[in-house]
Amino acid sequence: MTAAATLVDTTSPFGTYRARGLARLAWRLADWHDLAPTLRKKLRAIVARLFAGPFDTEVEGLRFRLYPGSNYDDRKILARQRLPERAERRFLAAHLRQGTVFVDVGANVGSYSLAAARCGASVLAVEANPETAGRLAFNIAANGLADIDVATVAVGESCGTMDLWSEPSNCGFATLVPELTEEWQGDWHARQVRVQPLAEILAGYGVKRVDVLKVDVEGYEDRVLLPYIRATDPSDHPGAILLETNCREHWQEDCLAVLATFGYLAEGETEDNVLLRRSA
Repeated sequence: MTAAATLVDTTSPFGTYRARGLARLAWRLADWHDLAPTLRKKLRAIVARLFAGPFDTEVEGLRFRLYPGSNYDDRKILARQRLPERAERRFLAAHLRQGTVFVDVGANVGSYSLAAARCGASVLAVEANPETAGRLAFNIAANGLADIDVATVAVGESCGTMDLWSEPSNCGFATLVPELTEEWQGDWHARQVRVQPLAEILAGYGVKRVDVLKVDVEGYEDRVLLPYIRATDPSDHPGAILLETNCREHWQEDCLAVLATFGYLAEGETEDNVLLRRSA
């Protein structure tokens, strides 16, 4: 892999960068969980230098341009030849059909958004990191999916700007919670991003209702979701919400407790996420 090929490329047609057998094998080894975590981390750093990407790969009928050296989801897709978070996507599948309006806050490179659009949903993918949003836009185009809009903006309680913290080895893990970076080793850096409340973003894209909402924003879920729920008529609340919970200690309010008062019940749960369904 040449140095030039490790740069982000959103203009060359899909298929330009084939994932050869050696690259796939190297990333499978780096993802082998039978290895001790410290050894796996060292191996991953070596593989990331040698096989950073891009690699053009089709998995589960969807096309992705992968950068495994700098994105966790891309590593998983290349190593395992499937989309990540199978249980969560199975939870959502029961709520996605032709005409469903799906809003994906923290869309990353699009594993949820692309799968939802393929089910016939109309999708608004919200991704605060401009670099990641560019990769997402490429994946959308590579799949020929017209019914997905991308909003390159962070979601918060009020309009303004904030520091978005990210780490070079995983641009998909970006957070507006600076305290969270202290818990994770890495070379974190911040960039100023535009912030808007979710209701304003939806209005700007002409989204009048949300049937299914996913929120995965690394500890900022409460400040994304609760202002929107409180400002929206209960009859217009999403029928289902997939909520990331693995950074809930950084919430200022307990999302699950508040959502329960609005009639949301847990329908499925994993170590990292919970699917909440609005009771009738």
